[in-house]
Amino acid sequence: MVALKDILVSLYGTTGSFWNRFANVAAFEEINRLSREKLIKTKDIIQGLGFELVYANTDSVFLKKHGTSIEDFENVKKILAREACLPISLEHHYNFLVLLPLEADMKMEASKRYFGITHSNELIARGIEIRRHDVPNFIKEFQTELLYTLFDRRDSAEVLSKGYENALLLITKTIDKVMTGYIQLQDLVISKFLGQDLDKYRSLFPHVAAAIQLGISGKSSVRGDNIQYIYTNTHHLNPLCRVTALELLGQEEELNYDKEKYRDMLLEAAETVLGYFGFEGTIYDVKSIKKKYKNGRMNLDKNG
Repeated sequence: MVALKDILVSLYGTTGSFWNRFANVAAFEEINRLSREKLIKTKDIIQGLGFELVYANTDSVFLKKHGTSIEDFENVKKILAREACLPISLEHHYNFLVLLPLEADMKMEASKRYFGITHSNELIARGIEIRRHDVPNFIKEFQTELLYTLFDRRDSAEVLSKGYENALLLITKTIDKVMTGYIQLQDLVISKFLGQDLDKYRSLFPHVAAAIQLGISGKSSVRGDNIQYIYTNTHHLNPLCRVTALELLGQEEELNYDKEKYRDMLLEAAETVLGYFGFEGTIYDVKSIKKKYKNGRMNLDKNG
C-alpha cells in the first residue's frame, strides 16, 4: 500500500505534462477534482465540529480549538476517516505552532515551512535550517536552542514577551562565541554534494571552489561527491580563496574562520524563527560589532 502511494505521488506531477509519453490530461483533471472534493468535505466536517482550519492540503490538515484535549482531536480523526473514507492519523498535538509564509507570497502560509513544539516537549520543524543538510552543526544547534528558548513559556502571550526577550539574549550570547572564535572546527563545516562534474559548472560556488582545491592537491572530485568546506575569507577577490576544503585542514591547526560570514548565517537562522515576530538581523549594527571585537577576545564568563 505504501509503495503504491509513493508511485502515485511521484506520477501525479507529470500526469498532464507534455513530455510524459503516458500523459493524460483527463486523468490529471480527475485527480484534481477528487482531491478538491475531499478537501472541501474535510473543511466542512472540521468547521462543523467547531474547529478552526488553520491550513489544509491533500495530505494533511492543521486545526485548532481552545480548551480541547488530545481526545477531542482523536475524535475528529475518527469522524474524518469515516466521513471522508480515507485513512488518517493524528501526527502531532502542538502546544505552539508557527506556519511560516511562502517566500513568493508573504500573506500565504506554507505547510512545508513551519516549526512548533508539542505538548510532550518535542520540537517539530520543516523547511528551516535545522532540517537542511548544507547548514553547519553550530547553526542547527543554535536554532534548536533558540526554538526551545522561545517556546519555554506557558502561553502565547508569554512567548511574545519573555520568550522573545530570552531569545534575543541567546542571539547576543551566541554572536559573542562566533566573534571570539569559540566555535569548534567540526561545527563550522558545511557539506554539499556536487550536482555535476566540475567541468560542467560555470560559476565558482563555494563547494565547487573547495572541490577544485582538492583537485589541485591531487584529490579529484566527481559528480555525487560530498564536498566539505569552511568559510575562511568570503571577501577575497579570488573565489578559490574564500573557502577551505576540510580535507586540507589539519585537525590540530588553529583555524581563522570568517567570523562575519558565520555571524550573518546565525542571524539568518535567527530571522527564520523570529522574523514572524518582527525580528530583523539588521538591528545588530555591524560597525559596533566590529569595534567590540577589534581588540581581541572577550571574557565570555564575564560578558556572556
